[in-house]
Amino acid sequence: MTRKQTQLITHSGSVIPIGGSATLDGNYPVTVTAIRPPYDDEDNGSVTIRFTWGATEPVDPVRLRAYIST
Repeated sequence: MTRKQTQLITHSGSVIPIGGSATLDGNYPVTVTAIRPPYDDEDNGSVTIRFTWGATEPVDPVRLRAYIST
């Protein structure tokens, strides 16, 4: 049995892999460092990002104009 991989997908249909680039809030270039899938239907999951200055932060995937597919 094959397990489907958790993916971060933009609203235009592109996959953003871990280590890939994204834009936070339409303004800040960031790197995706981790993806946490949703716990249930009420949760969007989260994406850990790294800013160009090195800080990391978990954010809602909506801020990257994306969603998490499991």
